[in-house]
Amino acid sequence: MEHFKHDTYIVLELPIKIYEQVMTIKMTFNDSIEMVTPADVTVAGSSGVGLLDPAQEPHAVYSILDNIALKTKPIKTSFGEVTRFSSTNIFFFSFKDETPFHDLHRKIAHSNIRFFKNEFPFKPHVTLCTRSSITEAEIKKLLAIKLDEEFMIDTLSVCSLEVSNNQMKDHLLYKVKLNRCL
Repeated sequence: MEHFKHDTYIVLELPIKIYEQVMTIKMTFNDSIEMVTPADVTVAGSSGVGLLDPAQEPHAVYSILDNIALKTKPIKTSFGEVTRFSSTNIFFFSFKDETPFHDLHRKIAHSNIRFFKNEFPFKPHVTLCTRSSITEAEIKKLLAIKLDEEFMIDTLSVCSLEVSNNQMKDHLLYKVKLNRCL
């Protein structure tokens, strides 16, 4: 039986135009971790439910996600303001309306997919910077960033993060389109 080999997440992919804008912001703040990881919305793995339990058959997980995606319409959304998690240097775009993300997270969390526990409540976001040392001027610049345009998120993916020899590599394992009629 095949299993997940590395820390595995479920994410929503940003459309390419928004993805490129977010990656440019990440590069501007020279965050070596954030430049390696894609710009996306983690719906399972970093908040709410934890990482996927590796002791389950990946194809069973993909089948469950196919069923969820079939019943989920693409998410029309826009970013809110840049903010940071309390007592951290983790800065992120929030969303103006978090409801569709919470709905999807709930469907995934209550499915038959098994997850590790996570201490953090679910917060839909797109991480911009996680540097441990950041100046007040950089913080001010980050908090002032605006990306107001509306966009559509229509792809749910399973990714794993391989960490070895002090290097990180992101692997796309599976993707499915959200396709309930609008």
